[in-house]
Amino acid sequence: MNDIVSPIIELFRDRRAIFLRVLTRRLGNVDEAEEILQEAFINFDRAAKTEKIANPDGYLMKIALNLAVDRIRQDASRRRREESWFETNSADRIGGDHVAPIPQQDQALAAKQTMARLGRCLEELSPTVRTAFILHKIQGLTHNETAEEMRLSKSTVEKHIMKAMKHVMENMSDLAL
Repeated sequence: MNDIVSPIIELFRDRRAIFLRVLTRRLGNVDEAEEILQEAFINFDRAAKTEKIANPDGYLMKIALNLAVDRIRQDASRRRREESWFETNSADRIGGDHVAPIPQQDQALAAKQTMARLGRCLEELSPTVRTAFILHKIQGLTHNETAEEMRLSKSTVEKHIMKAMKHVMENMSDLAL
């Protein structure tokens, strides 16, 4: 076991910074790059236990880049879901009709402004934290379902949701939510 683990640890120490730079450039976010790199090393470790890897650097980079592409696709899908959700739940529409009476127009305008503010508040979060919040709090998925959808542990999802809730509460505390 030590002769398998030792080269992996050595590879991690020697090449981590290079892989992290490549992934950060690809993803545009150092936190996501770090997550992807850790996942890549876990996958690499699993593969190294069952097969001999001739080019560890290349194999690890391939795993990391494939995971990054998957994350980019997930983010694009998430953005489409968010845009669809915001469009569908836009406060200026009720049953597809514009609100006519004045008191309801005021309420609709206030709700629309609140939704826009929530959208801006959520944009300040990392994509991973934002996705966890939207899947759980807005789309109604359980913690387990959210974790499964995001391919994260339940504990990580719970931490992301708490971080998002804290951010939303701090930034929208003047509203009676």
